[in-house]
Amino acid sequence: MTRASVRRAPWTARFVALVASFLALGLTSGAPARAGGFHLLERGTRTLGRGGAMVAGAGDPSALVMNVAGLGYEEGSSGRGGREQFLFDLTFTFLEVRYERIDGGGRREPAVLGESEPIPIPTIAGTFDFGLDDLTFGVGLHAPNAVILTWPEAITVAGEERAAPQRYSLLSMQGSAILGVDLGIAYRPIPELSIGLGGTLVWGSFAARTTLSSCDGAICTFPEDPEYDSVAQLTLGSVVTGTGTAGVIWDPGPVRIGLSMTTPYVLSGAADIRVRPPSAAAFEGAFARSREGACASVSNAEIAAQREAGGRHPCETTLADFSLDFPWIVRLGVQLDAVEHLALEAAVVWEAWSTQREVTIRPREAWIADSLGFLDYQVGRLDVPRYMSDTISVRLGAEYTIDDLIQLRGGGYYENGAFSDAYLQALTIDSDKLVVAIGASVRAYDGLFVDALVGYAHLFPRNVRTSRVPQPNPIRPSPAEVVYVGNGDYTMTAPFFGVGLRWVEPAPSPSPPTGEPEGHGASEAIEATTSEAAPPDEPASDASGPALDPDRPWYEQGASASPSPSPRAHDEEPARGESAAPPPLEPPSAAPRRAPRPRAGSRRPRR
Repeated sequence: MTRASVRRAPWTARFVALVASFLALGLTSGAPARAGGFHLLERGTRTLGRGGAMVAGAGDPSALVMNVAGLGYEEGSSGRGGREQFLFDLTFTFLEVRYERIDGGGRREPAVLGESEPIPIPTIAGTFDFGLDDLTFGVGLHAPNAVILTWPEAITVAGEERAAPQRYSLLSMQGSAILGVDLGIAYRPIPELSIGLGGTLVWGSFAARTTLSSCDGAICTFPEDPEYDSVAQLTLGSVVTGTGTAGVIWDPGPVRIGLSMTTPYVLSGAADIRVRPPSAAAFEGAFARSREGACASVSNAEIAAQREAGGRHPCETTLADFSLDFPWIVRLGVQLDAVEHLALEAAVVWEAWSTQREVTIRPREAWIADSLGFLDYQVGRLDVPRYMSDTISVRLGAEYTIDDLIQLRGGGYYENGAFSDAYLQALTIDSDKLVVAIGASVRAYDGLFVDALVGYAHLFPRNVRTSRVPQPNPIRPSPAEVVYVGNGDYTMTAPFFGVGLRWVEPAPSPSPPTGEPEGHGASEAIEATTSEAAPPDEPASDASGPALDPDRPWYEQGASASPSPSPRAHDEEPARGESAAPPPLEPPSAAPRRAPRPRAGSRRPRR
């Protein structure tokens, strides 16, 4: 078998770096992140309802993501709930992108639409104190607020079907999924301070499909010739990584300050790729194969024979390792509780996406076999530039409570996009955005609240004319003419809504005054009232007074404690208009004063 160098026969190496090129596209389209073209919006029905400003005001299980120190605070309709809570909510984002591409020759292509799948983004979380006064624990599951776009593979123009203009960026991401398992603990040594630590175990499974060009500029003279297109499918499963988080809340009143940060991490794994060769005659019979492990001793002929029989040989599975850096995230919020029942918060969120400069791809003994029936070429390392920018969002939110029954909230934020015009494309849709939302919570039952949210994200249109995103082309050496695929006009809309349920531990009954046994004051008041209103036919006697005289009327009993004779005979009736003096009344015991009812927004005293 002859193994020629790529430079000796470049026109036969049209699949060289095919695996690496596709991995660079597919992996960056589905990686877990919180902004910068990966995840479009903040997450959570209540958090988004406050315009994402819930850093200082964190007080329900969503604090596991926004500020883990918020686990130490209770969040009932009036702030009087317990520290044991449960949250379940779903948010839906409907991103639609209209893209009019300008091709490599400067011609404007027909517009195409990219639409997101209506996938619910869940949060399931709970907080527990286990009877401990100063510690609160949280556990939860969440899916980041990602948007999975699907683009057409072909369009019809004047009755003629043609390849879709955006095909070199993305066709579909169906089959991708991400799940985070959150654990957190908050310590509240004094009522004014809460400190939290937590971590998230991230599991991801990705799938993506895109188009690669194999036009070499010699045999093929039109870089976007559909005959030299190949469709590649990437499947990446069971990628596991982790990140940590820390937070603090200082609440001296009426101002409450929150700070949290999430550590950077590296997403890495190995992906399987399958490629449909171009329809051009020069690629007939060529295939990708692995020479890793036991596959090193398997011949091309054995693989080709199984392919001709309609099967797929295990050594056709080609893998490549990759690594992708993710940023620090810092959140700062200040909440004002000066007005009863009303909470106002301003927050700033910084995400250091500039750390992601490139995607690194390292194929595992991946080769292109039987080009022209006898040539093999190895796929080497590939570094794909990304050049992302840091994002900063400025947020403002408010929440108002009405009679412990209804909460109304609203807010919004502005965030800059993570991609400059040079690196924006249909694969990584992002732009400067203005997000507005309103929401409400209604107490359906004691401790049970129903949450709702509706909002709109306005992504500012982008008119790109200076794209530096090259057409994915595995030819080595690269063709002299470079085609850039990001030029064109982008228009984006993203309405969203959410629903959820929250259960908050019911508030305990007010405690009696300090030092007085429970129920003592109430029983005294009842006894005093009873003795004060004794019925006239059953007079009460004083055990310390004189003995009762059965010969005297009841109204003269105890009239005088002195044995001296009365001016009247004891059997004489009182003069008209006179009456016997009633016995003196003792003042009743004072009823206990009730504990004052906490105002809305106040916090339950620590136990």
